[in-house]
Amino acid sequence: MGRLRGLTRRGRAPRVAIIGAGFGGIAAAVALRQAGMDDVVIFEAGDGVGGTWRRNIYPGAACDVPSHLYSFSFALNRRWSRTYAQQPEILAYLEQVTDDFDLRRHLLLGTRVTEARWDEAAAQWELQVHRDGRPAETERADLVVSAVGLFGEARLPTIEGLSDFGGRVMHTSAWDRGADVTGQRVAVVGTGASAVQVVPELARMAKSVSVFQRTPPWMVPKDDRPFSAEELAGFRRTPWAPYRERWKVWKQFHDFTATASSDPLVAERSKVATDFLDTTVADPALREALTPHYPFRCKRVLLGDGFYRALQRDNVDLTTESIERVARDGVLTADGRLVEVDTIVCATGFQTSSYLAGIEVIGRGGQSLHRRWGADPTAYLGTAVSGFPNFFMLYGPNTNQAGNSIIYVLEAASRLVASAASLLARRGGSLDVNPEAERRFNDELSADLERSVWTRCDSYFRSPSGRIVTQWPYSELDYARRTWRLNRRDWIHRTGEVPITASRSS
Repeated sequence: MGRLRGLTRRGRAPRVAIIGAGFGGIAAAVALRQAGMDDVVIFEAGDGVGGTWRRNIYPGAACDVPSHLYSFSFALNRRWSRTYAQQPEILAYLEQVTDDFDLRRHLLLGTRVTEARWDEAAAQWELQVHRDGRPAETERADLVVSAVGLFGEARLPTIEGLSDFGGRVMHTSAWDRGADVTGQRVAVVGTGASAVQVVPELARMAKSVSVFQRTPPWMVPKDDRPFSAEELAGFRRTPWAPYRERWKVWKQFHDFTATASSDPLVAERSKVATDFLDTTVADPALREALTPHYPFRCKRVLLGDGFYRALQRDNVDLTTESIERVARDGVLTADGRLVEVDTIVCATGFQTSSYLAGIEVIGRGGQSLHRRWGADPTAYLGTAVSGFPNFFMLYGPNTNQAGNSIIYVLEAASRLVASAASLLARRGGSLDVNPEAERRFNDELSADLERSVWTRCDSYFRSPSGRIVTQWPYSELDYARRTWRLNRRDWIHRTGEVPITASRSS
């Protein structure tokens, strides 16, 4: 990527830098290409596309959104093998989309962006990038899109002695490809989404699995099964069949979206979860240990068929006593019991409130985005922050979907990015969200979040200060409506030294 000089000029498409080649980065690249932008580069720190679906290779890694919905609307996959796709199949799908839309020529793999600094005189972003351990290099772009996602920085538990453990320690997001737990004694710390998927697989291989639970999750059934030969033939033979399947799943998810604690749907789905637990777990003591004591949907609801069954195997034990510390040969609980293990698996999630972790973003006047945010990241529609012109985020603050597929939201945000890039191509200059529009949006958002069920417990949805920084309290359709095109009333468009505002949408 060469250096550019001078303002973004009218009649020239802006050079766009996308950070990350997961679902978000691919969605943004396709949207920009479809809008006529070809001067696009995708910086990816890994050795290939896929993002979280390339990094997370732990046994059992799969999606908890049905396959036909967890895919792009512009690239429906007629060859999904099962109702809920597993990691290898999702990664293969993203590789195929990358090829089908000719994105590989835009990719710079093994390239990590560590800083983005706004150059006011040039109306460009100056990026510090690192390739294969070489000294930092400087690249420039007119518009930057961060697509680093929400699940990038792993959260390791702060347990005394963990670093001194004599065996292997792995976080699920950094699984050792050479690890073989066959016949071993394995401890799994945590009972979140990755634990629910990895425990059943470990239980089939390991001599014993000890699951350490701090808080039980709410769970509902998962209709995970291979598609029949007849279904697969229908998807491939009938042009509209995948669209019909996607619509059916989307409608079901949309209809069951509920975020207000008073919504009758919350109570209805809560009964589904309690009935599921009652009918799946026979032992009363285990059933009690697995019963959440916080409102349904206050935390992420998981799909737990395999997990519940695994916990009832003879070689699997659930421990609800808190961990005191890790000893050289095992895990010591608060009641003084030593659980001897060979491998510790940390299924403890991610630093979800640490948006843009590892990237320093310096905007107008030298202000740091991380310093501006502090512990409470906010953004206009989760995509832009005033004072940081021509800088957009996908899967930014408060865009985590409550009841539908995040892919739907990523596509919507990508359309907004393409709309902004198209305006810059036509008229040049820079776009900055109006600080008053940003304030109004976040005031409304905060007020509605306070009425949501998420305020009734602690979860990874909250920042250290307690503010809910991940969740979108409205429907996915509302997000699509708000991001359908650039609302010029909410933006300041500068060409040279003259800011331009407008009272119409464009």
